[in-house]
Amino acid sequence: MNSQYQPFQPVLSEPGLQRFGLGLEQRRATAPLSRVVHSYLQISTDKPLSYAVIPDGTQAVFISPQGSFVGGVQSQATDIPISQGGEYFGVRFYPAALSYFFASNFSEITDNYVDSDYFGCPSFTRLHERVYAKSDFLSRSKVCEQWLLSRFRPFERKSFDRALSLIYQAEGDISVAEIGTQVGVSGRHLNRLFRQYIGVSTKAFSQIIRIQSASRTLFDSHHDSAKTALRLGFFDQAHLLNQFKKQLLFNPSSFLKRYMSDSYNP
Repeated sequence: MNSQYQPFQPVLSEPGLQRFGLGLEQRRATAPLSRVVHSYLQISTDKPLSYAVIPDGTQAVFISPQGSFVGGVQSQATDIPISQGGEYFGVRFYPAALSYFFASNFSEITDNYVDSDYFGCPSFTRLHERVYAKSDFLSRSKVCEQWLLSRFRPFERKSFDRALSLIYQAEGDISVAEIGTQVGVSGRHLNRLFRQYIGVSTKAFSQIIRIQSASRTLFDSHHDSAKTALRLGFFDQAHLLNQFKKQLLFNPSSFLKRYMSDSYNP
């Protein structure tokens, strides 16, 4: 279901890790969670920093020795302050996957970060203690995976998953009306589903996927922004630039400079 979409975070790329001075360990989730959990990861830093996150349509769990918090879907780039050096663990979910673990309306945490108490789950509140009782990344990821398996409650949502698939296939360049026609539900019903499971409207999610495609294309190949704009269905280069500034807070050139290390040589 989610193999069609791989969320992109430039800070976790090789040049991004060099630029921010981060170490990274990560592994994919195993079945049956591999369809809903993108990966477990641990970053390490020897100094305080601002951990940069761009919109990717996902929710994530961040775990430190002090506690856990959840990041809702972000409509704009944001920085997470890390106050001291150390090892920081996390779980990256595919879009809308957190609804398989918590019964919640995720529009309430859009563009926000909430601590573990928000979900009223005592085992989640104590999860950081169990994770950091282990000294290595692999053991920590196994603790987290077992906890997720104990919470995993899959359910059927065919119309919603079909809509997600169409957005991924189009790289976000598809109208709500067209999605509704192909799925066989109204735009209003689609918006209810997207706000409930992801936290934003169908159109807003499509825009996130489109800016994801644009940022990945520019980052991976330094592709001309005008050509990228046309390929992804933007009206023109100016339209792409406006979306970059609105969602990523930088123009394409400044975006690349922020995440590219001066010493990086691919």
